[in-house]
Amino acid sequence: MIHPDADACDEIRLYRYLDKDLDAGEMAQMAAHVAGCRQCRRQLAALTTFSQDLRDRVKEATNSVDFVAVEKQVLNKALRQYGSRGGLSRFIAALKYTIPATITAGLLLFFAYSSDVYKPPPLPSAIINSFTGSMSSVMIFETPETRQTILWYIEETDVESEPNAV
Repeated sequence: MIHPDADACDEIRLYRYLDKDLDAGEMAQMAAHVAGCRQCRRQLAALTTFSQDLRDRVKEATNSVDFVAVEKQVLNKALRQYGSRGGLSRFIAALKYTIPATITAGLLLFFAYSSDVYKPPPLPSAIINSFTGSMSSVMIFETPETRQTILWYIEETDVESEPNAV
C-alpha cells in the first residue's frame, strides 16, 4: 500500500497502475492522484496511446502473416538440419559399436569352430620296428599325438613247418 508521505508521482507506480498491477487500495489512491495531477495525466495518456498504438501495429502485423506457412517452413528447415546430420555421421557412429561387435563375434566363432567342431583326422601310427619269426610277429608303433608306444604281438603257427599239419 502507498504510504501517505511517499511521492505519488512515481513512474513505476504509474506503470503498475496502467497494468492494473496494484491492489484495490493502491488503485484508488493512484486514480485520485492522477485525477488531480496534470503531469501524471499527460504521462498516463502518452503511455496509453503508445500501448494502444503498439497493440494495433502488432495486430496488423500478425493479421498479414500466414502462421501455417511459417510453421511449415520452420519444421522443414528443422527436418533438413536433422537429416543432414544423420547421413554419414550417423553411419560412422553406428560403426563405432558395429565393428568391435563383429570382430568379437568372428573371434568367438573361430575359436569355437577350431576347438570343438573341427577335429583333425587321426594321423596314422608310425611303425618303428617289426620282428617276424617262425612262430610270432612283433611290431612297435608310436602315435604322433599322444606319443604312446604300442607293442603288437601276433602268434601264428606256420602250417608248413608243423609236423602234425593236415
